[in-house]
Parts: sequence; structure tokens; C-alpha cells
Amino acid sequence: MKKLKVFCVVLAFVLLLATVLACATNDTPPNNDNPDAGIVTPTGNQPGDDNNTNPNPGDDNSGDVDLLPDDDGAVGHPPIRAVEPEPLEMTKDMGIVVNGEWFPIWQDASALLNALGDDYELSTAPSCVFEGDDKEFAYDRVFVFTNPDGSRDLWFSIFIIDNSLSTARGITVGSTLDEVIAAYGSNHYWEGSNILTYSLSGIEGDIDSPCIQFTISDEVVTAIEIYYPTNVT
Repeated sequence: MKKLKVFCVVLAFVLLLATVLACATNDTPPNNDNPDAGIVTPTGNQPGDDNNTNPNPGDDNSGDVDLLPDDDGAVGHPPIRAVEPEPLEMTKDMGIVVNGEWFPIWQDASALLNALGDDYELSTAPSCVFEGDDKEFAYDRVFVFTNPDGSRDLWFSIFIIDNSLSTARGITVGSTLDEVIAAYGSNHYWEGSNILTYSLSGIEGDIDSPCIQFTISDEVVTAIEIYYPTNVT
């Protein structure tokens, strides 16, 4: 009987010890040497992450402007759309630029002739429309035509094969066909096979309309005429 009591005491002691050890194990504090212990790191891209990717590329609503690729193929800039130039205007386009000075057509020719110099040959003929003589001032590569207006002459046409003079939009003899169209637009027509015409009215064959004509050879301007119709009856 005495041995049985001793056995029971020992068994009770062993069970108590086991219980104490189990409790001690469960109450162990976290390891402070590892600051990330117990922290759950979320997966996937987070706000502020520069490497965020759109899980639905087709749902990109960043804007409606289609981007064109750069030379290396990367998308970089919006497309450049050509803007049609303004149509001809009488005061802005019908005239000639000599040494940076603007001379409008159908004005007293004396200022234009002074700018061109006095090295010209003069031809005259009785005017069919006005009282007095129509005149031609023939320079080496520039020709100016006038109508009489009392004591003065009004210039109504200039024909140029000299590249030192330019139109109001910067076109000279030697400019390319593409440069002419870029400056004056698509509202033009051809007279014959090589004369590109821009008229103030924009109507093909309108002989009553002031116009600018470019003679084109091999895609290059070889002559320019600026004309104000005065002899039309």
C-alpha cells in the first residue's frame, strides 16, 4: 500500500511538471532580434510603387490622344497634324519683298522702282484701258509692269527670276514645290503642266482675280509672277 502511494505522488509530480513546462513554452515572447518577425508582408504592387502595372492594359483611360512612336519605337509624343495655311489676302499677300521691305501691288511704282535701282530698260505702249502709256521696266532678272494713273504709274504685275526677292510668305526662286504648298496650302490649280496658281478668289480660271503664279521645273520654283488684273474688260 505504501509503494502505491509513493507511485501516485511521483505520477502527480510528473504531470504537474509537464503542465508547467507546456505553459512556459506558450508564453515565450517574440524574438526582438528579428524586427520583421510576426509581420505579414502583402503581395502585389502597393500604392506609391513606381513599378505598378495595370492588370488590365486594355482598360487604360489615361486619355484619348494616340501617341506616335519615337525613332526607337517607344511611344513618346502626340501626332503632329498639318494646319492648312490661311487663304490669300490682298493686303498681306499681293506684293513683293525687296531687301526686307514690303511693296504692295497696285500702288505707285516709284517706291518699288527705287528699291530695285535704275538699271532697267523702259518700254512703253498706249494703254488700252487707261489714259496714257502702259510701261515695262525690264531689269536683268526682274520685270515690272505699270498702268498710268494721271501723273503716276501703278504697278500691276511683277515677273521674277531673281532669287533675292521673295513673296510675303518667304517663297523665292529656288524654293521647292513642297515649300510652296506648305506656305500657301492646297487650294491651287495648274495652268498648263508647270504653272502653279494661287488666286485670291480660289476659283480656277478666274481671270478677274489677283493671283500668284509659280513656274515649277523639277519640283523647284524657277519663276514667280504676282499679278493684279487691270486690263480685263
